[in-house]
Amino acid sequence: MGRDDVDRYYVLGQLVEGVRMLSESENAYKLLMEVRSNLVMAIPHANNINDVAGIPGRLTEVFGKITAPSYPAWGASKNTATILLAIMNYEPIRRALMEIKYSTEIVKLIREDGIRIEKLNVESGRSFIENLNSILVGDKLPVAFYLEGAFAREGSIIISGENAVNVVENVLRIARLLNIKSRGLEEHL
Repeated sequence: MGRDDVDRYYVLGQLVEGVRMLSESENAYKLLMEVRSNLVMAIPHANNINDVAGIPGRLTEVFGKITAPSYPAWGASKNTATILLAIMNYEPIRRALMEIKYSTEIVKLIREDGIRIEKLNVESGRSFIENLNSILVGDKLPVAFYLEGAFAREGSIIISGENAVNVVENVLRIARLLNIKSRGLEEHL
């Protein structure tokens, strides 16, 4: 077994573990986008979408739990894989990401938790790479990015990390913060 095979098995294992963690959460489903979400991870030195594994059919919610309709597969998420490959051009160590739903409240919670999050302005006609250039601080990108919704396009928050489990840990932390905030608001009503 070659190094590439070992890397590919590691990526698939990370995704399976990430989906398991999400499926066991009581609150993570609240962060799924209307168009559903995906969790993706790339091998080191990924060159194209076939070097990025994701969940065919995307992550979805069934009875208040996140579920995956299939095991991870290579090249399963063209859009999310393209975003990840662009991020990896800047920081190759960041090999995973997940898109979650956008709201100003979630962006605020992420900032309050100390995670750097920046807006990507896709309306400007700039490419995704040009948008990433505009939010670099030194040679570092933020951990999270957001795109506000527009006509016929749902807004999203992109959480990136070194591996799928790392990304899911951040997503679960955001879900807990959102749940705590929601419970706090209910108590005041």
